[in-house]
Amino acid sequence: MALARVGPGAPWRRLITMAWQKTPDGSFLDHSGKVLFFSKDRFVNDICLGRCCFICGAQPGSKVFNDEHVIPEWVLRKFNLFNRTITLPNGGAVKYGRFKVPCCQDCNSLMGRQIEERISKVVNAGPEAVQKHIADGNGLEFFVWLGLIFLKVHLKDREFRIHQDLREPDDKIGDLHDWQALHHMHCLVRCFVNGATLEKEVFGSLGAFAAKTEGWREEFDYGDIVDAQTMLLRLGNVVLITTFDDACGAINGAMPRLEKIEGPLSEIQAREVMVDFAFMNLSLKERPRFYTECDMGNETITEKAVMPEQFELGELDFALRGRMLRDSLGDGVKQIRVAGKTQQEIEQAIDGGRFTVLFDDTGAFVKQSFTSDTP
Repeated sequence: MALARVGPGAPWRRLITMAWQKTPDGSFLDHSGKVLFFSKDRFVNDICLGRCCFICGAQPGSKVFNDEHVIPEWVLRKFNLFNRTITLPNGGAVKYGRFKVPCCQDCNSLMGRQIEERISKVVNAGPEAVQKHIADGNGLEFFVWLGLIFLKVHLKDREFRIHQDLREPDDKIGDLHDWQALHHMHCLVRCFVNGATLEKEVFGSLGAFAAKTEGWREEFDYGDIVDAQTMLLRLGNVVLITTFDDACGAINGAMPRLEKIEGPLSEIQAREVMVDFAFMNLSLKERPRFYTECDMGNETITEKAVMPEQFELGELDFALRGRMLRDSLGDGVKQIRVAGKTQQEIEQAIDGGRFTVLFDDTGAFVKQSFTSDTP
């Protein structure tokens, strides 16, 4: 297990030497007119509600577009996902191979060279390599990569109906999102394009764990809790869990439980860790506030945070944890068995928010969390 308070140290710093411009909406452009910083209004209008390239903001027709897979293409190949489907919040499904967002060819290629090639090599080397990579100070790469995936997933939601029944209003899942809440993430993930400096306080919690196939028999898993900006990505024997907007507050709150993990996580256990990250994030008494500093004189961009004096948790709403755990486990709830407990008692314990598949009654890590009723 690797747990990181991610710090700076990106390989993609660029030097920008020409004059910058500030637009009426508060965005910043370089000498050629490329957007260095998107104001919140421009981010929402062009990226979230428009069809511009989600990285550079290029208008459709102004450049060659080849669009970007929401789940990176090398992951789709590795786990043979192209013709398999991802389940949408409305219960519908779409094939991973068609799960794309608008992206110009230039940005798509740049992401491949600067991010995907490096990440794929580390992930393919296994959990110990991932943990070492993060421990060696390279967690920024994973944080940016995961942020790109999370952002793409929710930008794609603007295309999908809330109701599958065509007789219902044509409202989209994306209509439910607070797009401005994703502005900070968009600022962070573009650091490989605009050369922004990211101060250590702007990073969130990141955990890298060994994973095992135990119950669901799937080597790939994606899950998120959007209101808590928390995400899980399982890639074979590696599982990555991160919270994007907590300045490491979630991992501080969850650390007493995380330190007791003594082995690979099963699918269901990984989902519980994701819930714990989200629960701690949503329970923070005072939240960090993020902003971008654009220095016109020196032509630098810095992502910064205003931090609370100390991280404190407010009153813990365990019913909230229960709702998130039930939603995250989905149909897996019905497959959980506990000795001496009826299914109704198990579900009541889940809804009460104190149920765990990570630890037994003595507090010891559960090394076999799932037993299927079927062979």
